[in-house]
Amino acid sequence: MEIICDMCKMRGRRASPGMLAISIFIFIASTIAASGATSATKDHVIGRMKVTLMPEYDAQSVLVIQEGKFADRTAFPSDVKFTLPMEVTKLTDACSLSPGGQHFCQIFEIKKAGKNKFVNIKLPFPDFFIDYQYAPFAVKKNSQREFTYSIDTSYPITTLEVHVQQPARSEKFKIEPASYETYSKDDFKYRKYTFKDVKAGEAKAISISYFKTDTAPSVDLKFSSMKTPEVFEGSTGEILLVAGLAALGTIWLARRRMKKA
Repeated sequence: MEIICDMCKMRGRRASPGMLAISIFIFIASTIAASGATSATKDHVIGRMKVTLMPEYDAQSVLVIQEGKFADRTAFPSDVKFTLPMEVTKLTDACSLSPGGQHFCQIFEIKKAGKNKFVNIKLPFPDFFIDYQYAPFAVKKNSQREFTYSIDTSYPITTLEVHVQQPARSEKFKIEPASYETYSKDDFKYRKYTFKDVKAGEAKAISISYFKTDTAPSVDLKFSSMKTPEVFEGSTGEILLVAGLAALGTIWLARRRMKKA
């Protein structure tokens, strides 16, 4: 088990101690509130989910970002399950998004099941964000890269969007199925798919191939300027946080005593 607190798109940075404490606070709160919550196999429905595939974006692997919203907001806090490819090398973020848009990291443990890996996490809110590095091919100079990414969800999805970023300096870029939209953003070309009413367990496979002469990623984050978002400023937030943790601890102890009685 480990706590990962890298924030959305803050590649390669660890969260501040204050943000870590806030995330632990949210996790404890959701655990107490959801003491009777259902398991990760509950029949949830994802209203909208967006999957972004970014081959060789910031490393010699594929960056995968999954974000979305569960349809029934009243069903949370709840345990949920996300399926991952077997070739996952690092799960960077497993976050729940508050109504205010703040990302709160969750405790997770990656497990294996058949041909895939999966992670069970407790979401205090129905909106989620996870991202991970996935290495389906070896990176070599003057070589063809080929892989097939399969989206296999444990829940039905009303609307599923898949965005594929073409790597910088890549040639002969091909993607299947051929029925996609194209657009450009931040000097990158993208292909976009939209699927409707995807059933639970229904796999959507995207095959990608391209040629590259070099082994360098599209961006070098060592030279990227990224500002760490702050949730609380000054000592007031820290005082409120400590008070909140103390209150939650008192509630938890009281419930344990009631159960023993």
